Amino acid sequence: MRALDQLSELISSGSTVLFLGATDVGKTALIRALHERVGGQIVDGDVGQSWIGPPGVISLGTPAGMAAGYFVGDISPRGHLLQVATGVCLMAQRAERPCLIDTDGYIADGAARAYKAELINLIKPDLLVLLQRGHELDYYKLYAQKGIGVIDLAVSHGGQKTREERIAMRERAFRHYFRSATLREWRLEEIRFERGLLGHGEPLELEGLSKVLDCRVRAAWRLGSEATLVVEGYAYSLGTLKISLGVEQIHLYNWSDVQNLLLGCVLDGEFTGLGLLKDLSSEGVSIWTPVEEADVLQLGSLQVAEDGRHERVRLWG
Repeated sequence: MRALDQLSELISSGSTVLFLGATDVGKTALIRALHERVGGQIVDGDVGQSWIGPPGVISLGTPAGMAAGYFVGDISPRGHLLQVATGVCLMAQRAERPCLIDTDGYIADGAARAYKAELINLIKPDLLVLLQRGHELDYYKLYAQKGIGVIDLAVSHGGQKTREERIAMRERAFRHYFRSATLREWRLEEIRFERGLLGHGEPLELEGLSKVLDCRVRAAWRLGSEATLVVEGYAYSLGTLKISLGVEQIHLYNWSDVQNLLLGCVLDGEFTGLGLLKDLSSEGVSIWTPVEEADVLQLGSLQVAEDGRHERVRLWG
């Protein structure tokens, strides 16, 4: 309670406050309690243990609901530091003040320190709150020399969720999110993919491609000196195909990795929700989503089943 009183006094109506700490140190509980006192909006920057919006999304809002979001498409910042940092910064720019920024628990190595340090440099918070069990965050005290207020809070509780508990929470969150979803279809003339070359360029004839590669080609496009193919099975003779198509590079997506891929739906530049890729051809796409309208689909890095089970995939694209 003393920490809550102290922070409440330090946070003004125009403040931006960034919270750092390992997993399960109480960042979210503290931010909830502070928000009840000071108001404003919250940026939920923890894509793996999201509580304002769905998993895989940097969310802006309050405990009552989400106001805006930025799609990351994964449940860990590792491998997606640029998307996470971009999302947190964009949401912080839009937030009503005071702005309270929750972050993930990734703090344990040099890449984590570099990522969090650049996040601080980009956001330039008025106050940096360190929740630490020992001295694992002492490095960030250097920001006091840059004019940022730094508050060091010792964490005494040891309660931590198991990996299985975190997975179960995300499964429930995905199930809840997609409970009102329906199958929606768009022609690729109406909607575009982002973060990959799926659907970009002129459609290619599939039967000949399938014969050359000795596998089924579901969809294919050529854009300049690059070709993008969605295949079923192992593709042979890529070198021969490059020559026959006259391209320098071929991007392959295996349908087993793309089916049920998590997508971010965007309309007029605004994130509108999540979708799951159900079907794809050279002319159109079908996705399972509660979203009614979109003009861009952003590719994620998770396959999500309708029961909420999820796993990371590495797309060769």
